[in-house]
Amino acid sequence: MVARHPIGVGLCVSVPFTLFFLLLSREEEPDDPLFAVFFGLLLGLVLGLTALSERLRQRRLKRLGIWDGS
Repeated sequence: MVARHPIGVGLCVSVPFTLFFLLLSREEEPDDPLFAVFFGLLLGLVLGLTALSERLRQRRLKRLGIWDGS
């Protein structure tokens, strides 16, 4: 199910992690919220691309007849 929606996976991961990193950021440092948003989006991008590559792998295995989709 995850491989079917790689963009949704990226968003569902990046939003909570961004909020988590924002909670951990210090208020006296002005750059901390920027880094929190950057790293949250970066983590979402990495996991979204991982889901996309899994989707492409499953499609290739199905096309070759190695994987039955279960």
